[in-house]
Amino acid sequence: MNSALILVGGRASRADGFPKHQFRCGDKTFLEIQVKELASCADDIHIVCRNATQKEDIPHFKNVSYIQDIREGRGPAGGIHSGAWHASGAYFFVTACDMPFLSCKVVTFLFKQAEGFDAAVPIWEDGKFEPLCAVYQRDAVRKYYEQNETRRLSSLVQGINTHYIPVNEIRSIDSDLKIFCNVNDFASLEQIKKVIPG
Repeated sequence: MNSALILVGGRASRADGFPKHQFRCGDKTFLEIQVKELASCADDIHIVCRNATQKEDIPHFKNVSYIQDIREGRGPAGGIHSGAWHASGAYFFVTACDMPFLSCKVVTFLFKQAEGFDAAVPIWEDGKFEPLCAVYQRDAVRKYYEQNETRRLSSLVQGINTHYIPVNEIRSIDSDLKIFCNVNDFASLEQIKKVIPG
């Protein structure tokens, strides 16, 4: 059994506070696109909000659970921490709500690559990695956050037994590596609309 987390708790400061999960690509919001794609490769999906107030404002989808940060104000690390306590699967995939081009083929590949490790995290040639397009082992994340207070995702990734996956291996599945595209502001949103018109 595998789980998936969609983190929606960010403040969207570069989008003037507009909730990025409400950005649209074509006739669907980013969140609608993500939920539909992940439903094909995860047994349960959790939308992780920063608090109860935000949870009330998020559009609700059938067969999706809505949870909130255990440690509010800790950024994506707080979302992953909370997700590790709610995920049913031994492994869970994590994405941010501003990454609309998910691919079930890539997600399934990452689940496979995580077997026997605490995480499977894509890494670029320059050493930068993608902690918000990665798979984590639930119990390893729980144990890590029981022992650590850090809010840096890099500390989590480097503090557990991570299998780093060169992005070139993913390119054979997603040739343009669109899965890593994140839309932080309205200018970026307009750019993807030019590539994929609505």
